[in-house]
Amino acid sequence: MFILNRLFQYLPKLCVASALVFANAECLAQDPTANAGTASSAASSVAAEKPIYTSNLERDNALLAKAFTAIAKADELQPLETPDEKIISLYKSGETRKPKGALLIMHAPETPQLWPTNLENLRRNLPLYGWATMALPLPSKYQEAAPEREVAPTSSLAAESASSAAASSAPVEVAATASSASSEPPKPLIPRGKLISERVDAAVAQLNKIGQFNLVVMVDNSSAPDALAGLYKKINKSSTTSDTVDGPLQALILVNLQHQEPLTKEQLVAIFSVKDLPIMDVFFDPDNAAQVELRRTHRAEAMRQNLTDYQQFIVPSQPPVAVNDTQNFWLAKIHGFLARKAEGNELTGGDKSMNSANMSTLK
Repeated sequence: MFILNRLFQYLPKLCVASALVFANAECLAQDPTANAGTASSAASSVAAEKPIYTSNLERDNALLAKAFTAIAKADELQPLETPDEKIISLYKSGETRKPKGALLIMHAPETPQLWPTNLENLRRNLPLYGWATMALPLPSKYQEAAPEREVAPTSSLAAESASSAAASSAPVEVAATASSASSEPPKPLIPRGKLISERVDAAVAQLNKIGQFNLVVMVDNSSAPDALAGLYKKINKSSTTSDTVDGPLQALILVNLQHQEPLTKEQLVAIFSVKDLPIMDVFFDPDNAAQVELRRTHRAEAMRQNLTDYQQFIVPSQPPVAVNDTQNFWLAKIHGFLARKAEGNELTGGDKSMNSANMSTLK
């Protein structure tokens, strides 16, 4: 009986205490300041990280530099700067007492480590015969989308609930913060033709700067129209011989690597417009019917333009060329073309007439 009396005495106090606890919990749940503070801390913890590189080109250049440094070939890296960008080319000096010239190899895509083995074989091994090489990456016609960085998942279920609460309670503030973080003005899109022209000019200027004036250009069919347009404007008729040219290049090797981008008739007319420029037109896949028709189209246009020195080289079907193979047929054929059409005394100071005279003795 005594116990029951005591319970009845404390029952009102217990009811009041319970009511106060529930009231405080409800106030906390409805307090926007507390929710906002929790939401802002959660939002800041899962904010997107700033990208390491601003573009694919910057990323590729950085990775290329690291790769070549790791294999002790950092001396081959040749930085080039154009009015719109900074790029990295690969330069390898000739390995004979008497230099014979340089082969400027131009190809898309932009990363030389993705180039075909045939081109990498030339880049590495032509220096054995006295020909320096420079690999100049050019932008592709079809650009790849920049990969997006993955945002790390939230560390706990509580952070996820806090983030969702922040999005529902203060969407305007969060959106404003996100927009201010990415408010940098977008860079203007530079036409591919302009980028190619600027890179070619920078490469030729750099080769001349290091004493290479006797240049032969190798370019793929995708890049040829834009890469050659500026070079052709600097070609003049030789003042000493009737069948050579004075200009930034002494011969051209056109490699038809991009099957999805065959050259049009108008493009071929422009490429074959320098009558006295020696041209080797290289084709792969000799048993391909489409290639047979393409070869016929190229030859017909070369004849219409009355080229004095045009030849087609059909790469025979054979096992793939290894990058370090110094005795393969492909390397020998290209070296033979260079020796017949452009090899001569190394020029100094851009004396083109001297080179023309030397070339005339080799024809």
